[in-house]
Amino acid sequence: MIKKEWSKEEIFTLLQKVKPGINAQLIFYPEREFGNYTNIELRKAAVGIHLYNKGQSTYFILIERSKYDGFHSQQIAFPGGKFDEDDRELEYTARRESQEEIGIPVNSGELVTELSAVVVSVSKFIVSPFVFFHEKEPDILINQREVATILKVELSDFLEKDHSNRDIKISGNMNLKNIPCYEIQEKIVWGATALILNELKIILKD
Repeated sequence: MIKKEWSKEEIFTLLQKVKPGINAQLIFYPEREFGNYTNIELRKAAVGIHLYNKGQSTYFILIERSKYDGFHSQQIAFPGGKFDEDDRELEYTARRESQEEIGIPVNSGELVTELSAVVVSVSKFIVSPFVFFHEKEPDILINQREVATILKVELSDFLEKDHSNRDIKISGNMNLKNIPCYEIQEKIVWGATALILNELKIILKD
């Protein structure tokens, strides 16, 4: 059985290991997503993976994006967004977007590591995931324009999950067939978020 709570020291030690990168992403990347991106101008973006301990368990936070006219409407994601010219670095982008979307202050949480970047070809982003550890559960203030709801996910529950394959409806009434995904709290988690979660899972279960 997977342990339910990790200390700060354990989280830091485990997540300093060599990242599996593309080997963790392969099963979640539909074949059509692979290719040579050298001729595509990818925009930089970053997301925050916020870990915290509460009541003998370790949790992380996901958001459900609000409905809007765009590629990632209503998808389950980590808080995050595109790099701004005023951002000092991508870590700051992840912190700033976390504050804007769910109210976690930019100076809250200690940086643990940066996971492998993920290319989102449909919107031409390359997304850098940053893991932060909080000594206590962060106070959440949802920006309702950008976030419909949040999911507080027990890490041990997620690590025991296997992925499945589902048909997924996306914007424009299009259907993607047989897409690898995780089912978390009755929500379908796929795409870049699933890739990032799978790398985290491999590192912590190894």
